Amino acid sequence: MESPLKFMAMSSDQDADILACTHDRLSGLPDQVMYHIFSFLGANDTARLGLVSKRFKKVCSSSPYLNFVADFDSGSDQSCLRTRYTDFCSYVDKVLRSREKTGEGLVRLLVHWFCKQRKFDIGGTVVNSWVTIATKCGVEELDMLVHVDPLRGYSLPDCVYKCESLRALKLNLQMGRFSFQILGFDWLKDLWLVSVTIGDKYFGQRISDWCKCLKRLTLENVDGINDFTLTNSSLEELEISGCRFPSSFSGGKFSISGSSFKVLTISRCQFKALWHVNLNCLSLENLTVQDSEFGRVFVCKIDCESLETLEVCGSNFLEACQLLVDCPSLIYAMISSCRFANVCFLNIKSFSLQGLTLSECKFSSLEIGSQYSKPKKEIKVGTGPCRRIIMKAENLETLNVSSSDAYSYEFPLSISAPKLKDLWWTGDPIDFSYLNQGMVSLLNARIHIKPTCQHRSEESDRRCKHSKSLIYCAAKLLQCLSEARFLSINTWPIEIFFMQNVSPIVFKKLQNLVLLTDGSFSDQIPIIASFLKGLPNLRRLIIKCDQISHELSDPNLIDLLGLNSRSYNLTGIGQDLKNVKIEAVQGQAQWRVQNAGKRR
Repeated sequence: MESPLKFMAMSSDQDADILACTHDRLSGLPDQVMYHIFSFLGANDTARLGLVSKRFKKVCSSSPYLNFVADFDSGSDQSCLRTRYTDFCSYVDKVLRSREKTGEGLVRLLVHWFCKQRKFDIGGTVVNSWVTIATKCGVEELDMLVHVDPLRGYSLPDCVYKCESLRALKLNLQMGRFSFQILGFDWLKDLWLVSVTIGDKYFGQRISDWCKCLKRLTLENVDGINDFTLTNSSLEELEISGCRFPSSFSGGKFSISGSSFKVLTISRCQFKALWHVNLNCLSLENLTVQDSEFGRVFVCKIDCESLETLEVCGSNFLEACQLLVDCPSLIYAMISSCRFANVCFLNIKSFSLQGLTLSECKFSSLEIGSQYSKPKKEIKVGTGPCRRIIMKAENLETLNVSSSDAYSYEFPLSISAPKLKDLWWTGDPIDFSYLNQGMVSLLNARIHIKPTCQHRSEESDRRCKHSKSLIYCAAKLLQCLSEARFLSINTWPIEIFFMQNVSPIVFKKLQNLVLLTDGSFSDQIPIIASFLKGLPNLRRLIIKCDQISHELSDPNLIDLLGLNSRSYNLTGIGQDLKNVKIEAVQGQAQWRVQNAGKRR
């Protein structure tokens, strides 16, 4: 049992630790650090915090960050709402006028007024009075959310346009109408317009002319933009999300040019009219288009010397579309999860292009009675079907395709990439008949093509496999891969090919082959043997099965595959009997032409 003195000593140590943990470390921080911490608090929290101590009261009253948030949409007691309305306005007036008297600076003023009841609507006059005081205090950031009567609209007071300290403006009018004054934001760097209706036909040009120092522009849920033309030399970033470009203005233009422009993001937008997108930005580095819809013929011309990344994801093209990319610095491009109803022409000119990904793109069903709108001259459909993706990339070295289409084997894809070296292709079989046979530079190919369609009976599955278009597409795919030196492929396209072909396709340069079996390995041995006859320079063969295959342990496996047992050795068998490795003896790969079926 411990002595009382020792126990008292231990208790004293514990009490000291508790006092150390409960010490007010926040009060010892510099004012600027405390200002930054308090900037994340609302007006009510700041007022409560000011009651803690004299130091906190002083910091809260002099904080350059003022956040006022009021919600008058909740609650049904009208008298209570009127009291809250009066108290809130009085409190904001008191704080701002006190700040004006002391002459203390103001970094940010945030006023979020949630109210859809007219009797408690704050109105533009009250807001502008607060904004006017903020500009006198040298405010740097204005963040305003108010409900505006759509019939009256809202305009900022003149003092905002003349405020030399203002650097950022965020305006949310709950879809109210906003109009610019003739005066400009000469010192503004960041502009956010959220849930705003634009009634100005020359909105883009106004931004260019009146925001000389603008760096970042964000348009979110903005409606009423008919023509968007930006020629701002200082703009670096543009983000457009949830905007609706109406169909009332035919021939709408989306044009951006600037020497400092670097990032453009378009998401969840609707382009209903004929839209021409022209990007001529020497410094543009990243372009992303996602979850958007283009209602008519869509033409996008991108001429940007510094563009490195291009992404088009999850978008719908209801008519013909062209993506003409002339960017010598483009490194990576991706077209994924897009839906096309007509021809898509993709032409990429880049000396630095290293990778292109085309994944999960589909053709949507054409509406009855709809007519195909003739595309521009750059789209050459020829005698083939209108619904087609045409891709040209002269300097492309790596292509990644993940194909998926609701119309089985009716996804026509044309690829012209004479310098292609690496090809990765997975997904459903598509119409390979438009693939360019001249892939003379192809070195590595990884193919896993297999339909995801489910058949109710073996007979329907057999009819699907014997489809003439499917067999032709499989032959076309294998011909395009004939120049590869390394090939990883599943046996499904090989099986389809030999359903109506006897002679194998010759792969003169192929040295390493990885076969991924689909189903029973014993049933596919004759097909594999027939395929191996066209590989005169094979050095290494790896077979991977998705189920246990006792045939892999057969000492006569090399002969069963139609190989010469004197030229090849069985160098490894997996313990789970799912993979095997066969290698040439001292680099020899002489084939002994045999009939695989008879050898069995």
